[in-house]
Amino acid sequence: MLEFIPDRPAFSNDQHSTVDVVVRINPPAAPQRSQRERVPLNLALVIDRSGSMQGEKMDLTRKAAALAIKSLSEVDRISLVTFASEVETVVASTPVVDKQRLVQRIEKIQAYGSTALFPGWQAGADQANFALRKGILNRLILLTDGQANLGQTNPDPICSEVHRWYQKGLQTTTMGFGRDYQEDLLRAMAGSGGGNHFFVETPEQLVRYVELELDGLAATVGTQVRLKLEGLSFEPLGEVQGSAEDGYRLADLTVDFPLELLFRVTVPPGGEPDSGLTATLEYLATGSGELERIRVPFALPRVSAAERAQMPLNPDVDRKLQQAMAAMAREEASRAMKKGDQAAATRILKQALQTQNLPEADRAQLSQLQKTVELGDANATQKMFSAQSYAYSRGSVVLGAVEDQLLEGWLAGEAVPIQYAPFMREGPPATPELSRLQGMLAGLLAGAGPDSQAGVLSLATLRLVNGANRFLPWIGSFCKALAEAPVSRPWNSHREFQLRVGEGFLTCGARSADCGSMVRVAPLLLTRYKRGGAGFWVFLIMGSHVTHIDPAASVCSLAWARLLWELACLSSPPPGSFYWERFADTLRQCQRDTPCNASAPRYDGWHGTPLDFLSTALEEARSNGRSFEEARADWAAGPQALEASATALYLLECHGHQPPLAMRLATAQEGDREWLGALVGGALGALHGSWQLTDEASAAWSDFSARL
Repeated sequence: MLEFIPDRPAFSNDQHSTVDVVVRINPPAAPQRSQRERVPLNLALVIDRSGSMQGEKMDLTRKAAALAIKSLSEVDRISLVTFASEVETVVASTPVVDKQRLVQRIEKIQAYGSTALFPGWQAGADQANFALRKGILNRLILLTDGQANLGQTNPDPICSEVHRWYQKGLQTTTMGFGRDYQEDLLRAMAGSGGGNHFFVETPEQLVRYVELELDGLAATVGTQVRLKLEGLSFEPLGEVQGSAEDGYRLADLTVDFPLELLFRVTVPPGGEPDSGLTATLEYLATGSGELERIRVPFALPRVSAAERAQMPLNPDVDRKLQQAMAAMAREEASRAMKKGDQAAATRILKQALQTQNLPEADRAQLSQLQKTVELGDANATQKMFSAQSYAYSRGSVVLGAVEDQLLEGWLAGEAVPIQYAPFMREGPPATPELSRLQGMLAGLLAGAGPDSQAGVLSLATLRLVNGANRFLPWIGSFCKALAEAPVSRPWNSHREFQLRVGEGFLTCGARSADCGSMVRVAPLLLTRYKRGGAGFWVFLIMGSHVTHIDPAASVCSLAWARLLWELACLSSPPPGSFYWERFADTLRQCQRDTPCNASAPRYDGWHGTPLDFLSTALEEARSNGRSFEEARADWAAGPQALEASATALYLLECHGHQPPLAMRLATAQEGDREWLGALVGGALGALHGSWQLTDEASAAWSDFSARL
């Protein structure tokens, strides 16, 4: 759980040396619990309803609060306090039983008046205190868009009180909305309260940031985390919370998300071979509330300085050094903007972004900050910097930026071969009936066969998601679950993925251009049922990307998933042109210019974008009046992403209104079942919902639907 990672695996014995060391904390696995058995949450929402929150801000704040209530269960407690010129307890601390009544109370909140921030926080803490107890997750979320101007406004006594409650077990997370809040105060309150700090830059971010905070809580296995080092002389590289004397305060332990701090250790020459550091980690385990203490020594063998210099640099330490440099660049750019030197801030960030080994998440953060700097907004720059550096100082990922990093950051880089599109800012506009999604899964299994690769991986995904619908607990274990699923007839791309799975979810996907990721996107749609938001697209994009990195496979998977969802929302079968029009709309927005190759003999040597190929192939079939069987023979269709997409789309175009015939054609050739049967079966099931689940799938579905 606690490990030291040195830059090189030895100390020097003949001269002073500095050793850069990453201290990594790997959170323990979460106990297997049902929704009713999980660790309860005692949540207090404290919301600014002053006059500046009128309009869209207040509308989305009510929506975010309602989402929080809908995400909880009867084992949890909720309270809601609002503040303006006066403080009002809208919902006194109560079990989350009658959700409809609680949401109705929220819908009546109106904005007016000044900003009594600290009195509002105090009232929220008092409400949380009614249910405050050891072993559960006690969290207060404060949301404000303005300056504290009534009651206590001095940060020092405010933070002292926040810290006093933190010591009692109540953590405070702060969310600053817009350009006018006091980032220094909110960051200090989060630091004193052991919670997260978010910069909510745009109104549409608010709902998903509240959701991410709740996702983080669902995956939390330890709170009040503190790390202390003893022994050799050392200094942290980069900003930290706490001190060497009292220990460094870290973010909560969240399943599958390690915490890391980087230290520079000074090692004198000579000495005992095993002389080094000792790290002590302390945290309160969720569930039991007991203090856990882990003590781990760190020492290395000694070699000559010349021998040590020849040893290769550990890539994990190099990565962390690049992160530290990125953090320094953020700070320098922030200082430059404070001085009004936009040109210098832009230059600093551009130079930092040229770092070759900079991790994609950090590159995404710098890119976001650079965009804000280029707008000339010093206020927003400082707030974004404050939120990013706060998370770095606690050794954690920026929870509030996870989705934005994936969509606007990683998609802007080279890691994910898809172009960012405006529709990704929000989830789909409509939500289908659950029975239609059940039909989609049933159709996939009926077409491909339950023992096919598509069937096995789809059920593995459904069991993993299992109704939790939460981003953070899901993504860390997804690759492993797919790799270990008992596929009896794996495709070559799946074998490649199994060999690469240890490389991490951004890079372990196969380089194959087959449709393996397309045939298993159906259960990924279930992960965000009724939740929408940018997270909807995160699940789809990353869920397909983990097994396939090829540009054609990635963009066709996204287009197919989007088509399936729209089919499930229709009240009647669409015209034949609908399938290609909706698929093409996604390609136009999301495909990269990277040329793709077709493998069908008719198009031997062809290369271009997926949109180019599919437009050409489908238009030729239509203009020549080809039947589906004739077109399939022309294309020598197989499981490659381009040919598979053309074949499935043309079959639906010709016979989507005739489900029995379409299914017979999709499964007429045994070799087609595992790809064409899966694709067409899923689409027909989403549209018509006429297939029944197998017993095994029915059990998994029942477990899933019971926990929605």
